[in-house]
Amino acid sequence: MTGVLVYSERDDLACDLLAWAANHRGAFGPPMAVVLGSGAQNRAEDYRPHGPERVFISEDPSLVDLQDDILATALMEIVGQTEASLILIGATRRGRSLAPRLAQGLGAGCINDVFELDVETDRLIAGRYALGGNTVSKETVNTHQQVISVVPGTVERAEPGDAVGEIIPLSLSLQPSQTVVVERREKPPTTVDIVNSEKLVCVGRGLANQDDLQLVNDLAKALGGDVACTRPLSYEYNWLPEDSMIGISGKKVSPRLLFSLGVSGEVQHTVGIMGATIIVAVNNDPNAPIFKYADYQLVGDLYEIVPKLIERLQQRKES
Repeated sequence: MTGVLVYSERDDLACDLLAWAANHRGAFGPPMAVVLGSGAQNRAEDYRPHGPERVFISEDPSLVDLQDDILATALMEIVGQTEASLILIGATRRGRSLAPRLAQGLGAGCINDVFELDVETDRLIAGRYALGGNTVSKETVNTHQQVISVVPGTVERAEPGDAVGEIIPLSLSLQPSQTVVVERREKPPTTVDIVNSEKLVCVGRGLANQDDLQLVNDLAKALGGDVACTRPLSYEYNWLPEDSMIGISGKKVSPRLLFSLGVSGEVQHTVGIMGATIIVAVNNDPNAPIFKYADYQLVGDLYEIVPKLIERLQQRKES
């Protein structure tokens, strides 16, 4: 191996992957990172305590919107200069799109949405869900260069050490993107890390309207917990932030108590809740798959059951 190159638009995720690469430099070569876009020079300083040999930066105006085609072109150019053979990309929504685009441009093998990174005899073994989440597939890449997108939380949180490595400004040959940004919208703010929540109320398609999220919030407040959701409510409806999503494409959680409201319980979601100690499921379909995983099963309309639960919880607090 001739080196590991790490990139993510999320600096915290990139630093975690960089620290992992630094710990495995004996197998894969020197760890390197790329910081692109606004404030790259200042942001690069935060990478140095995580073991890089070099941190490449560019604030090229073409990178201001971080479109996938421009990012892929920039990374291909940097890979060519560094001769890195392992490229680790953070599997954010952008990263999952960027990784195969970059791999195609490099003629490299690619594995997306990896949640396990193992090293056997200096060879990377990547684990990801397969067959709709029913099994874990262990995969390797046989091409000289390989592009791997890694799910957040796969590697341990990086603890900073001494600042090392050289920051190298780059002059890149980039053409304007073929796409145009016509509008920007702020994501709904979230200050909750559901991975560390002790109590969660997870809501699915059984919720009829966005305004009814107040009912879900009221239950979470009565329990002293936080709100999470299935993929459709975040990814399709945009009712809740992406950070609230549980499942294959979201987060894996392990609360002491999980209330599941109007969640069908398909495997793409349930792989994310298997760490919960107690699961209470509310669904009006007695055959809903979620009941296979629930410790307590409440068959009925969540609009009838949840208000009664809230009332009972509030009575207990008052007494």
